Amino acid sequence: MLDVGSLFTFRYHVWPQGQAATNFAKWRTATTAYKINWEPDFEPFVVAPRKEIPFYDQRFVGFGWNKVSHIMELDALGFEFVVLPNAFIVHMPHAPSFDIAKFRSSNIYRSCLKVLKGEFQRDLSRKYGLRALKYLSPDT
Repeated sequence: MLDVGSLFTFRYHVWPQGQAATNFAKWRTATTAYKINWEPDFEPFVVAPRKEIPFYDQRFVGFGWNKVSHIMELDALGFEFVVLPNAFIVHMPHAPSFDIAKFRSSNIYRSCLKVLKGEFQRDLSRKYGLRALKYLSPDT
């Protein structure tokens, strides 16, 4: 279905970095699971025991950075990201949320999100030390 264009990788046309680390070209021909590394803005869909993972950071409600921040923290905690061959999920298209409309139309919304992002990155660095320094961006 990917070959004929009836299915697509999630948001590849607007946010390719969100799923890039998965390496879908490799996934399509993989016969065994393979590990991947965290990359900036990575927001894969994951399966993990609920009791072993932290809650999503409550700063990020609405649209923006909820999944990215959660994946960053999982990486800081030492979780491994493993891509499984012949496994996938289907994300059903839906109308844009009210919050994504605010994100797209409001400079204030985007500015607030940027402040929260920097705050989160600094907090992660303080909480997890040296291994979390890679999450800091130059404008943090």
